[in-house]
Amino acid sequence: MTTLGLSADALLSTTRAVRRRLDFERPVDDDLIRECLEFAVQAPTGSNQQGWRFLVVTDPDKKAALADLYRRGWDVY
Repeated sequence: MTTLGLSADALLSTTRAVRRRLDFERPVDDDLIRECLEFAVQAPTGSNQQGWRFLVVTDPDKKAALADLYRRGWDVY
């Protein structure tokens, strides 16, 4: 799957200037999310610990609730 004519790995390795043109309101296909996560788990980790965890949230209400939690957590900074 491609976005803006880029493969998932090319998209993930481009500059922010290119990513700014993306439509963040457009739904992302589940296959593209899986493909991005497959690339993400190939990234190196400190001491090869691979302590990452991923949670894909698609429900708008849950995304808003998570955004609020994170926003409040960062308010102290």
